[in-house]
Amino acid sequence: MISVVIPVHNRKAFTEQCLACLSAQTYRNFQAIVVDDGSSDGTAEMIQEKFPETIVLTGDGSLWWTEATNWGIRYALQHQDRSEANFVLTLNDDTKMEPDYLQSLLNAYDRFQPCLVGSVSVNSDEPNKLEFCGTVCELYLAGGRHMAEDYNFDYQELVRRTDHVVSDSLPGRGTLIPMEVFEKIGLFDSKKYIHYMSDIDFSVRAKKAGYPLIVDVKSVVQEFVSASGIQVERMITTKQFIESFTSIKSPTNLKVRYNFAIDHSKTKLVYFCFDVGRICAGFFLRKMRLMKPL
Repeated sequence: MISVVIPVHNRKAFTEQCLACLSAQTYRNFQAIVVDDGSSDGTAEMIQEKFPETIVLTGDGSLWWTEATNWGIRYALQHQDRSEANFVLTLNDDTKMEPDYLQSLLNAYDRFQPCLVGSVSVNSDEPNKLEFCGTVCELYLAGGRHMAEDYNFDYQELVRRTDHVVSDSLPGRGTLIPMEVFEKIGLFDSKKYIHYMSDIDFSVRAKKAGYPLIVDVKSVVQEFVSASGIQVERMITTKQFIESFTSIKSPTNLKVRYNFAIDHSKTKLVYFCFDVGRICAGFFLRKMRLMKPL
């Protein structure tokens, strides 16, 4: 059984599209668990009308991504049938998938088990534009990188060159997790990582516990990139960039980056300083390129 956990908040159209993709899956032994964290746009009513088989857990708007995901995982843990293999698939609502998506994740798990299986992410507006296929995490001086660079951000090139990638971390946007992993390392850390980086922290902890992190090239989610929170690599103002250091909706929140440095890096504060320096340098280099005359 795959328990697909989807945290949502006031994005009814995205939620509907995501659930429609799940309804079309060829693999049928799954349940969709939507954690509706205080939506006021009719999300719950839409789910009841169009996807009545979906399990809906209702929050009050204070859960954010991490604790909302934990709610779904706890439900799955409490209701699992231990006579069969059980998994949690963490998924965001701003994604769409082909009908063979769940089956391809399971095929990859069967090949590499025990492991976590992550999804390739491509841009929904440009389906060949590779957004994610794995990371290299350098835990001394924050010199890691996204492995999409190795394939020129081209999904077809990735397909030509390999069928899987071994990663140092995985995002919550389409990761298949054997239920035993939660029993071994616990849930996502909602105290240190309220909204961003709890997925990275969790996958790094899973890798330390002996579970390889595999990105399956055939398991693809199309990501609505513009629907994400504050993204410093996109076009934002200097004011927005500064605000990103304290925003819960930002992956560059300094408290979150500090917690990750302390929890996982080899050099702690040195890593944190280099990490923040890298973020700032990248932002201002992009600004300078935009200011150059054509």
